[in-house]
Amino acid sequence: MRAELFPRPVMIMQVVIVLLLALTASGCKTEKNPDQPTILGIPPATAYLGVEYYYNFGAYGGEDILDYTLTNAPSWLALEDTSNKARQGVIMRGVPGLSGGARGDADLGKLTNINLVSTDGEMAGAQPFDIEVKYNALALESDPFTEGASPTIPDTRRERCELPDLETPGEHSFTINTYDANGAVSGTRDLTLPTRSVFVKVLLDRPSVTRVAVAFDLTSDYDASSCDPGVTAPDQRCDHGKANAGDAIPGQDIVALGSGSDSLLENLSYLTYEADNTGVNTGGVVTFEPGITECYIRLEVVDDSFPEPSEALQLNLTEVRSGLAGLGETNGGVRTTLVIDDNEPRVSLETIVGGSRDTLNVGGSRTYVARLTGEREGAVRAKLGHSDDSTARLGTEFSTSLPGDELVFPEGVDELTFMINVIDPGTYSNPGLDDRFILLGLNESFQLGRENYARAAEDETLRISINELVSPLVFGSGNSFVATDVTVGHAGRIFVTGYASVDNDRVMVGIFSQKGGLLQMLEVSGAGDQLSGPEPMISVARREVTKNNIKTDRFELLVTYSTDRAVAGTTEQGGMDIVSSLYWYDEASNGGEYVETWTTRTGTTGDDLVRWAGLNTASGFVVIAGETDGVWPGQAATGGFDSFLQRIDSLADGNGFAPALAWTRQVGSSADDRVAGASATGISPSVFGSARGAVNGEPSLGGEDAYFYTTASGDGNLMVYQRGTDADEQIASGIVDGSTLWLLGNGSNEYTVEQEEDSLSLTSQPDSSASGFVLGYTTAGDLVRAFNLNDDGDVSEERFVALTGFAGDLVAAGKTSGDYTGTAGTSGSSAGIISRVSLVPESEPDAENSVFRNEWRGQLIAGDSEILRLANYRDDEIVALARVGSFWLILLFSPEGVLLNL
Repeated sequence: MRAELFPRPVMIMQVVIVLLLALTASGCKTEKNPDQPTILGIPPATAYLGVEYYYNFGAYGGEDILDYTLTNAPSWLALEDTSNKARQGVIMRGVPGLSGGARGDADLGKLTNINLVSTDGEMAGAQPFDIEVKYNALALESDPFTEGASPTIPDTRRERCELPDLETPGEHSFTINTYDANGAVSGTRDLTLPTRSVFVKVLLDRPSVTRVAVAFDLTSDYDASSCDPGVTAPDQRCDHGKANAGDAIPGQDIVALGSGSDSLLENLSYLTYEADNTGVNTGGVVTFEPGITECYIRLEVVDDSFPEPSEALQLNLTEVRSGLAGLGETNGGVRTTLVIDDNEPRVSLETIVGGSRDTLNVGGSRTYVARLTGEREGAVRAKLGHSDDSTARLGTEFSTSLPGDELVFPEGVDELTFMINVIDPGTYSNPGLDDRFILLGLNESFQLGRENYARAAEDETLRISINELVSPLVFGSGNSFVATDVTVGHAGRIFVTGYASVDNDRVMVGIFSQKGGLLQMLEVSGAGDQLSGPEPMISVARREVTKNNIKTDRFELLVTYSTDRAVAGTTEQGGMDIVSSLYWYDEASNGGEYVETWTTRTGTTGDDLVRWAGLNTASGFVVIAGETDGVWPGQAATGGFDSFLQRIDSLADGNGFAPALAWTRQVGSSADDRVAGASATGISPSVFGSARGAVNGEPSLGGEDAYFYTTASGDGNLMVYQRGTDADEQIASGIVDGSTLWLLGNGSNEYTVEQEEDSLSLTSQPDSSASGFVLGYTTAGDLVRAFNLNDDGDVSEERFVALTGFAGDLVAAGKTSGDYTGTAGTSGSSAGIISRVSLVPESEPDAENSVFRNEWRGQLIAGDSEILRLANYRDDEIVALARVGSFWLILLFSPEGVLLNL
């Protein structure tokens, strides 16, 4: 057992001593040096004239209560008394331009290195800062005004002036000139008209501590002495001439306070009016009380009966009469443009069925409709006239049935009819190749400044083309020419291609004017070529090209056909090959004609059948689409006839150009595939048709399906879209319009588009007879719309072969075995048919503003007829290649389906 060296009481005492020493040491460490006085916060860097500048600083540090001083400070800025010792800190405030000597604008500018210093008597701390003093900016805000209407003032979070009453009408009197039929001033007339109150916001950026009064006035660029060329004031063509178009007249169109409004409208304490040197109130003063940042200038728009375009003038803030504020951020001035829209009733001119386009033959006439919309009092007039862009002139090429060409709508009558008459062919003159056209609207230059006239419907005129080809172009037994295709090119040229059956089926193109005159007969194949029913097709394009740094238009013509016979200058490939010839228009050749650029022959060892050919308008390359039972280089056959798409470039070759086959893409199914058409638009041509098998591995939907694909080369991945239903969709034609592909086909079903969760689906139900259809898909394969082309009784057989775009719609054509229109009766044999399909969405039933949909059907009276091809002339005429018996005819249809030349 170990003995204890120290007794237990001694050890306890030692521990106590150690603890006391530790506590003593810790008590010495609680004292420290005071912190440096420090100011908390950064004051605003911007102050405004007449606006209180305020900032509450915080602070800490020091051994005593802190005192504060400002150094290098502007005279308007000071510290408040710091006698309150309950907290550290200080308040700094001032009003630039007012406090510290009321120096006004002299306080503007940027002050740097201002210091707020705090001290406890021993130590000091400082907070440097800068202040830029700016104008308290005034601004104006306004929305367009409309005659006869008062707006409402929206809510705001600003402190604002009393809201003006805008509902009570005012009154204003003024004097106008009156004019004779030629526009000369015939006298004056005193008018007293009602006015409607409107408002313009006046905004003050910051609440001022003093009252701010600012003057305003109305100004305009209108100048009654500015006349049209050759006219001397006073005259209508000065008062309302081209130089003054769109300029409002202060004192007539708008006033600050109407001459009779002082006793009618409420007085606003913050708004006073001032007269100009003619005694008309066109200005005034608006006053902001302290703290207010939004006030209103009440103006009055005169509710007159003059037809006017939208007119503009300016409202200006001209000077600050009292207080401190700036006319804009730099005090350079404040101006806003006020726009006044007219409220006179509108007149629209339409066809009987509601269209805006039509075509009349030379010597022809037709009835049209004028419709008046909008509020009015009493009778309203409308003077008709042709627009500046019209190539036919009222009183020269055409006339109306109206006395003085003026419509008069009596009270309660909003619809009138009138006739347009084109002069007789014996006196009609048109030296140009293009048909003349009428753009009929209102004679606004006559109506301006005249009371109780209507204005024209916005951006709307009635367009009427004047057709001079009043008899069909006829080909057939007499000239042994079999027509196979038609298109329309520059200056209205009609291109008709085919072959001469008594001249070795020689391929030819006849180029005709819109009057029917032969401009050029182009012999495409050689005189010695022994062809057999080549069925050529054509395409035209206008391209902008640059030559010698000069941009010019180049007009191009492409002719293609398939043949297994020898063609001079070409090499046979085996079976049916494709012969393509490119022509360029040469203005210098025989007064202007198409001249051959190159001819090439392409093909496989099998049969290659061209079904479509076109020109790319951007780069000029040729696109050929067709069917082949051979194999194109670098491609593979899939069985039967495959589709192919081919590009041929024109490459410089010395002084001329030569063809170069860029690539060919061959795609198909295990069955025979049909090609119905293609598109040369963009860098990636596309092709479409129908097939009974799986095209490029795409799943077959059952029966014959539609397909389409796009490619820019002969290899690489290819996206093929196979679309339709489990019925047969045999595609016959189609067009690409933007991003939409419209497919024309034949079958015996009725198609319906149904909305599913996030997409559209296509369904079909069997019909009793053969009929046509149009299916719309995006180029990415999404369904858009579907249309059915069938006789109402579903008893006759319809077959469609041609489709074209026309004025935003589609036109399809073919033949029927019965009555397609419901009014044609039956001819006992097939008859050509044509139908316009409107792409305008249908209006809701009983919609107040239903949209006009130009849809119609036509049928040729002649039996054993059909329409084979379609083309579009300016959206004014549908050009149709028709067969009637053993003759081929070029027929013209108006935008509303009137057959113009048979």
